[in-house]
Order: sequence, then C-alpha cells, then structure tokens
Amino acid sequence: MLIAREFKKEDKIKLLDMINEINNFDSNFEGLTNISKIINYDKFLEKLEKNKHQEFIKPEYSPQTTFGVFDKERLIGGFNLRHTIKGDLINHGGNIGYLIRPSERKKGYGNLMLGLALKKARELKIDKVLISCREDNIGSAKIIENNGGIYENNYYDEQLNKTYKRYWIYLD
Repeated sequence: MLIAREFKKEDKIKLLDMINEINNFDSNFEGLTNISKIINYDKFLEKLEKNKHQEFIKPEYSPQTTFGVFDKERLIGGFNLRHTIKGDLINHGGNIGYLIRPSERKKGYGNLMLGLALKKARELKIDKVLISCREDNIGSAKIIENNGGIYENNYYDEQLNKTYKRYWIYLD
C-alpha cells in the first residue's frame, strides 16, 4: 500500500538514498526537479513549506506542495502538485510532476502514484489538472490516460528541443 505525504525530518536518509540512485542511473529528475540539489536538508524542508504559499515565492511561480510516496517506509518516488498553473507550466509541466526511482519503475507504481496525486488535488479543491509528458515517454502517457487523461495537443519547446503531450484530467 502506497501513502503520499509531505517530507519530514526523519525522511532525510530515504530521500538522499533515492537521489543517489537516480544520479547513478541517469541524473534525470524530470517531474520532481526540486529534490535534485539538496545541500542542507533542513533548508530544503523550509523551502518546501514556503513553496506552498504564493506570498513566499516569486509572482511568476506557481505554489506547489511536494509529496513523497512511500511503500512500507521505503521511498518509491514523489510528486509536485502545483495549486495553480503559471508561465511555461501551461505548455509543459502542468499541475502535477511525478518521479519514480529507477529500481521501482515498470512495477505499476506510476498509476498508483498519479492516483494519489489526483486525490491530493481534489483535497485542494482543484477541479481539473493539466499533466504533460515527453512525446517519447510512452509509459507516462499510458499512466496519464489510465487515470482519465484526455489528450489535448502536443507542444514543442524550442529551448529544450523537446515535444510534450498535454492532457487534462477533470476531477469530480
């Protein structure tokens, strides 16, 4: 059984272990980039708390809550839930970005994790979410579609030289 919750002080070793695994695998933190460069864990937790409130972040940024996803106290991955969408997030990124540690990929956790993210979005009274994935990320596209994602269009980002598929999920 997976649980999604905000990170706590006692999660430091688990999070650093996952970061190390990702760095040894491919260094790709797409979907959860805010965990890739932790220097001071206490300051990291403070930043996560500030990121939830618009008054503590840049006006062009979207407030977001970051969740770790745990199975029997092991950190499987995590997700960012952006409360609103601003700037480039409307083209790619959207309301939810998620990441699964490399050793736990292709085990069905993606569907469960996105389901948990959608549950948290409902708790925040978000009525629809935008989710995107790289056009070549077939696994992520299937996860989004399995969770009710309705394909809208593709968006080509010239700066990143990548094409993203954009989906909406309507929450009742």
